[in-house]
Amino acid sequence: MGKLLLALVLSTILSASAIAGPKEDAFKVIEQFKAAFDSADVPGVVKLFAPDAVFLGTVSPKLATKTAEIETYFQGIKVDTPRKVEFGEFSTIVISDIAVAFAGMDTFSSTRDGKTTERPARFTFLVTKGDQGWSIKHFHSSWLPGQ
Repeated sequence: MGKLLLALVLSTILSASAIAGPKEDAFKVIEQFKAAFDSADVPGVVKLFAPDAVFLGTVSPKLATKTAEIETYFQGIKVDTPRKVEFGEFSTIVISDIAVAFAGMDTFSSTRDGKTTERPARFTFLVTKGDQGWSIKHFHSSWLPGQ
């Protein structure tokens, strides 16, 4: 009886830890975005976006709706390195089992001639789940006003 109880308890613990909800699954994409951005990995960043993503970059004067446009935009992360994005306070809205929105504050840093500059910004990600898994469907980033 003791072994059966132990097996049941272990099974319950392992099952509970293996089950992640949409919020946790979608947030993995945000973590992958940060890792790729911080390492100036343009293909790594771009592959996180859905083919039909809507993109409003921090320093872009236009709306990007094609993967090639997003890729062109992120070529900029290869200059003034190292670069980094640090996510601060943010909120999460679970829209459904396949759509999660994240909105909050972040800080971009870049280095030029040995001098690191930080710039506060704000962001919105809509991460959705499709046939290929979770990806960024909508992205908006803008500098924090007054900074």
